[in-house]
Order: sequence, then structure tokens, then C-alpha cells
Amino acid sequence: MNTLIAVLAGFMIFPSLFSFGVAPNSGPTLVFQSLPIVFSNMWGGTVFAVIFFSLLVVAALTTSLTIYEVIITALQEKAKISRQKAIFITLATIFLLGNIPSALSDNILQDVQVMGKSIFDAFDYISGNILFILTALGSAIFVGFVLKEEAKEELGAGKMFTTIWFNYVRFVIPVIILVIFFNSL
Repeated sequence: MNTLIAVLAGFMIFPSLFSFGVAPNSGPTLVFQSLPIVFSNMWGGTVFAVIFFSLLVVAALTTSLTIYEVIITALQEKAKISRQKAIFITLATIFLLGNIPSALSDNILQDVQVMGKSIFDAFDYISGNILFILTALGSAIFVGFVLKEEAKEELGAGKMFTTIWFNYVRFVIPVIILVIFFNSL
């Protein structure tokens, strides 16, 4: 369902950009620079902008909650702390190390450069071009080599398709991910 909504959003956003003569950039530039120009030039644009950005906030929060849950649970189990304390530590760390520098990267911290980019652009580059790819590689290695036999049996281990699939995940997927990783640097 998420993919369908993303594709439909693309079908609405990109024609709007072209009709108003706005460059179809990607990433933060598209969302925070190009789309506001489109909204400001269209009839009822303020209403559509409020709806769009409200839905964007909801999408970001619901996605973030699943990511935070992993961190919170790991903190609870490894540090033996309460859930409330784990939530506070997680959110405070993200706020202090991520949100504040990103929010200030276009004003107070605009002269601070990380890898020749603003703080916001550096965070975007590191997460999109490095961390996501390394996470995919780690997942492929885990599923291919570390996954317990009981889990493999539940997935139908021993069947021809499952055997082919596990070999594909072990040997082909990591190579493809590494090629993508080195091409994105």
C-alpha cells in the first residue's frame, strides 16, 4: 500500500512541477524548496500545502516509531533500564544529535561543513548513500549466513525454491549491494 501511495504521489507531484516550470530535484530540495513554489502558484495552494506537509509529518512519525522501537527495546534489554528511561534516552539523543543540528544547518550553523556539505545535506547523504546500503548488506548477510535452522525450516528449507533463494541472498545480493554502494560514493 505504501508503494502505491508513493507512486500516486509521484504522478501528482512531478506533473505539477513541470506545469509551473520548477526543476524536478530530488530529496529535501524537492520537498522543502520546489514543492512550496508549486503550492504558492496554484489555486488553493495553501490548503494543499497544509494537507501535504501534515501527511508528510504523519508518514515520517509512523516510520520513525518502528525504528525507535528497535533502539528502545535494545536499550531495555542490554542496559536493564525501564521503558520510559529508554524512550527518554533515545528521543533525547536523536533530538540533540540529529534534529537540532539539522534544523540549524540553514541559519546559525550554515557555515559548518561536514564532508563539504551542510549538516542537513551531510546527514541526508550519509543516511541515504551509506547507512541504508550497509543495513541492506548486513540484512542479506544475516539472512544468508546467520539465520537459525529453525527459522529456515519455517520458511520451507529443503524445498528447491527456498534453497535457490537462500543461495541468491548469500552470494548474489551482497555483490549487487556492494556494487551499488561503491557506485554511490
